[in-house]
Formats: sequence, structure tokens, C-alpha cells
Amino acid sequence: LLDMVGISPGHMKRFPHEFSGGQKQRIVIARALSMEPEFLVLDEPVSNLDVSIQAQIINLLLDLKEKFSLTYLFISHDLNLVSYLSDHVAVMLKGQIVETAETDLIMKTPLHPYTLKLFSSAPGQDSKELFEADKNYRKGLPSGYTYFPPKPESVLHLVDTGNGHQVGCYKTGGL
Repeated sequence: LLDMVGISPGHMKRFPHEFSGGQKQRIVIARALSMEPEFLVLDEPVSNLDVSIQAQIINLLLDLKEKFSLTYLFISHDLNLVSYLSDHVAVMLKGQIVETAETDLIMKTPLHPYTLKLFSSAPGQDSKELFEADKNYRKGLPSGYTYFPPKPESVLHLVDTGNGHQVGCYKTGGL
């Protein structure tokens, strides 16, 4: 497994402080694979690594996903990385999913105001496209719903707006 993730088996006798951040991440990946999982949770797996090392780790994860038919739950604030790695995206706010869709769909037509703000803060986003999306974000909202809770006890509902694109909103006439 170590060889598969790019660590020489001769490094097995080394102490943890003797490894770089990228090497440590490769070791963690090898340890996870040793359990022969079908599903892995990757929580910010490259956030503390240099950009060149990030690319290596991401490519390694993609190769391993293909080789072992793995499914990843990829948690990240890096939207460029999310769009590169993910087939489906769920945007969370305060522990609740506020929007979910296939990656291409959510990247092209974000509906929830929080998703729009999140995308507008990401480097490399086309501000003209986001302006158009921001201008039209209410189009995906069903009649009788609002994005903002009308009462503190209001319950968030995920409403399908078509093509499997779901957006979190509140009923305006009640809970």
C-alpha cells in the first residue's frame, strides 16, 4: 500500500516528524485503504499542503477511486477543487443542506443566496455569470416559499426545482 501511494517501503522505520505534509497525507491514505473500504470521508484532505503537493494528492485520490471503485464524501471550502473532484455537491449552512445538485448544474445555476455568496468569494469565478444568477435566483423558488425563515421556529425544506436540483427554503404560510 505504501508503494501504491508513493511512499518507499524503506521509510517504514521513520518517525512521524521525519515526513513532510504530503508524505503524511499519503500515509493516512494508505492506512485508510488498508481497511479495504468502499466509502471514504475526505475532510479537507489537501487544505494545509502546497499547491503542487495538493495536485499530486488529488491525482492520487482520483487514481485510487478508479482503481478500487471508491466513493468519496469530499468536504472542502475550495470550490474549484470541489468542482474538479465531485459528481454531486451539497452546500451546507449552519449544519443544514441548503442546496444540492449535480456539480455542473449547481456551478452553472446556483439558486440559494448562501451558495451565491460562497461562489462569489471563490477565486476565479466569473462575476458576470454570478451577477446573472444573483439577479435570477428567485426563479428556482416555488410559489409560497422563501429562502429566509419567516419565524424562528420555521423548518427548512429541500424543494426539488427540476433535474434533481434541490434548494433549501421555508414555507411562507407556516412551519
